[in-house]
Amino acid sequence: MGTELNIYTGQVKYRDVDFGFVFDGDVLRLIPPFDKKEEIYMELFMTPMDNGIYTMGEPPKMELPYLIGKCSENGGTLIFITQQESNIGSYNAVLMVEIQAYVFCRDNISSIDRISFTSPEINCIHPTNQAYQYTFNEGDFSKKGIFSLTTKDFESTSTERQYFKVEDKDVKVYFAISRSISNKIGKAPVSLNSIMMFEFEPTDDFLFILKLWKIAKQFLQFLCYRKNVFLPETELFTTSADGKHEKFATLYILNESDCSELDPLKRGCYIKQAYISGFEGKILTDIAANLLYLRHLPDTYEAGRHIDAARFVMITAAFEWEFRRAYPDGVPKRVETIQIERQASESIQALIDSTPGKLKKKYQFLIKHIKTDSLQNEIIRIGKDYDGVIGNFGKNLYKLNGEELKYSEMGQRLANQRNHFAHGDLDQDFIGLSLLDLIYMEYIIYAMQLRKYGVEDKQIRKAINDLFHLNYAL
Repeated sequence: MGTELNIYTGQVKYRDVDFGFVFDGDVLRLIPPFDKKEEIYMELFMTPMDNGIYTMGEPPKMELPYLIGKCSENGGTLIFITQQESNIGSYNAVLMVEIQAYVFCRDNISSIDRISFTSPEINCIHPTNQAYQYTFNEGDFSKKGIFSLTTKDFESTSTERQYFKVEDKDVKVYFAISRSISNKIGKAPVSLNSIMMFEFEPTDDFLFILKLWKIAKQFLQFLCYRKNVFLPETELFTTSADGKHEKFATLYILNESDCSELDPLKRGCYIKQAYISGFEGKILTDIAANLLYLRHLPDTYEAGRHIDAARFVMITAAFEWEFRRAYPDGVPKRVETIQIERQASESIQALIDSTPGKLKKKYQFLIKHIKTDSLQNEIIRIGKDYDGVIGNFGKNLYKLNGEELKYSEMGQRLANQRNHFAHGDLDQDFIGLSLLDLIYMEYIIYAMQLRKYGVEDKQIRKAINDLFHLNYAL
């Protein structure tokens, strides 16, 4: 559907009017009936003044989450998921509506209870080579070219279903491998593809479906440490009368390229499903709740190998976010330190209570920082708690550069350089070793995130070793 045709036409109802539509894969154009053109234009775009005078008003907004149309070319149903609250344009009374995705239903609209995702990344994260085995006799193979290929059953190549929450709804996630065979010339006789499945209670809420798509994409971005992961086409399923899942629709996302970055996949730069097995649901729950920090992910694998001021600040922000999640009470402190902080807080609070005006605001500012942990102290704490997990990666990184890993010095350098960038201190020399510190911090962030979900230290090391292509002998 996505590549067969360039333009779709048909009928769609909007504001109780039957419009014709033309969709070119970018903008949806709604063509009003000839006898209603002027009425619709006046209603949407003109504001009445006194004495029957009209003036051009503010552009109307698209108020509906989606529009449902009937496609003339193939008789299917098209659901256009709109960009709500975007301006509706007009040209010669034709309405132009921005959309972000569309769904093509081969038959009538049904309730959706399963989404199937495929991509080159999924093929690697849950590798297809586990789905088959082949046998051959050396003589038969070398002389006659005879060998046998046998696929394994679905159950043995599917992962255990894990649950996660989206808008208080339970969603199941699992990985599996699909099989297809063909006798057509030019097509592979046997085709295997890994798939990631989301299953849930039947729904006809297409905004919920789109949200699940976004969560799936972020999950794959997290496992690949880059944003250029693409899911342009996604299959939607319903339950048929015999209780089996039946594919009936495809979700297409606008402006979603299908050009994945293959080089890091060939090099194995991703986290395999096997490393996080049993914890997929916890990760997805945090992604759905916007709790897992992903803003620092580089746009591409190549971009991740370069550091500029923006990436420097974002990576340190990711560390501090994840530190607060791992240590909600801050850096553990000695009893004496806690007592001193309490006394200082009480003294400043007394000044706040007895001081008016601007000086009072200064005291209020100071009291907020008494218990705030410095970036240096946070990194020192991480050194104590995580060195046994990934410390060897850090030590090897610094050794290769003729340096020694010291967490206190690492924290001081990162804090100073981050402040130079954040405050625009262009007159300050760049702290060269802070680049090494930042690279190691990228490993630390993943270690903190994965351990929070319960992933074993051994699997954390494997994940980081693969993801960053460290080639470390574990």
